[in-house]
Amino acid sequence: MRNTRGIGRAALLMAALLSIVGPTTTACLPAKIAVKAVARGAPAVAPFFAEALGLTTNLPVDGPPALGGGVHKGDRPGLYGGSRNGQSCDKAKLGAFLEDPANRKKAVRWAEVLGIGRQEIGGFLKKLTPVLLRNDTLVKNHDYKKGKAVAFDALLEAGIAVLVNPNGKPVVQCSCGNPLGEFEHDVDSTEVEFKGKNKKWKSYDRDKVVKVEPTGDGDEVETYELVDVQNEDAGLERPVGSNGTEDTPLPIDPGGEDDNGHVGVPEVTGVSVEEARQILESQGLAVETTEEPSETTGPGTVLGQSPAAGERVPAEATVTLTVAAALSTTEPATEPPVEESTSPGATPTTTDDGTTEPADPAGGAPTATPDSGGADSDGFLGGTS
Repeated sequence: MRNTRGIGRAALLMAALLSIVGPTTTACLPAKIAVKAVARGAPAVAPFFAEALGLTTNLPVDGPPALGGGVHKGDRPGLYGGSRNGQSCDKAKLGAFLEDPANRKKAVRWAEVLGIGRQEIGGFLKKLTPVLLRNDTLVKNHDYKKGKAVAFDALLEAGIAVLVNPNGKPVVQCSCGNPLGEFEHDVDSTEVEFKGKNKKWKSYDRDKVVKVEPTGDGDEVETYELVDVQNEDAGLERPVGSNGTEDTPLPIDPGGEDDNGHVGVPEVTGVSVEEARQILESQGLAVETTEEPSETTGPGTVLGQSPAAGERVPAEATVTLTVAAALSTTEPATEPPVEESTSPGATPTTTDDGTTEPADPAGGAPTATPDSGGADSDGFLGGTS
């Protein structure tokens, strides 16, 4: 009986230890971001715009994803596709719907997501350009539920039509009118959920999922270089704000030489600078470092990187690492006191007792002391009587 009790106590002790250690161990694992798959042609659960109104026409994008995965700038040639069908995303219908007084509440919520006022919707839509996604693309999507815009992270299948703003960022999913925001997490942190009618599509490849980063402020796109999805090996140049009726043909497919000579920048933030250098150089990238004081991170740890993880850059490009510098703990050294010395060329003065005193730096007469007396008004040295 004693042995049985001992074993039972040991088991209870082990269970208690595991209950303490378990959460700590799990907390160290990188968190995954749940992302809802949105398949091309699947109806939205709670759309802003009734799909039966026919706002858009999604088109299939044949074959595997066009570009390499990771972060791409919104003005990249070949990032988006297009056709010469002006109704691929009908901005006029969307505008009429949102400006209808009957849809005022929806319009207010729609505008809030995009950072504009309801009265600005018309001018905002004029600057948007319809395009087709060529890769499965991460966005922050928004349903309309109970009078509110409800945000959720989503993966839009290639071939879905979207409206992009002058910085190249998708801002509207055309089929349902849902406003879109920028995906706020790393591409590699996603866990895509395929549910209901949004079943996993055959071309899905997690290594080819992209996130679109808008161009810098003030650096707006003038024309988009699109791949013509209905004409193999051809391209289209589409002016910003147009609907496709003003396209001009490009002699080559702007996405044909997509990744030649380009590599994805690995994530190295948080590791030692030595390890980061090895990782980056193994991809053929050059490394430069700059130091920055940090009271929370150990010396030699990478605090940041530029370009960011996931961006695709030319081979042999330079990645700049911001590294935590060692904090200084030593006090500045104090200068030793300056000893009096004889100026070059000056002759020491001999005193009455036979000792010598340093000469006056300016070469003048020695300075009188209280014991020896001072110079009188005639310039002679006086002594005691």
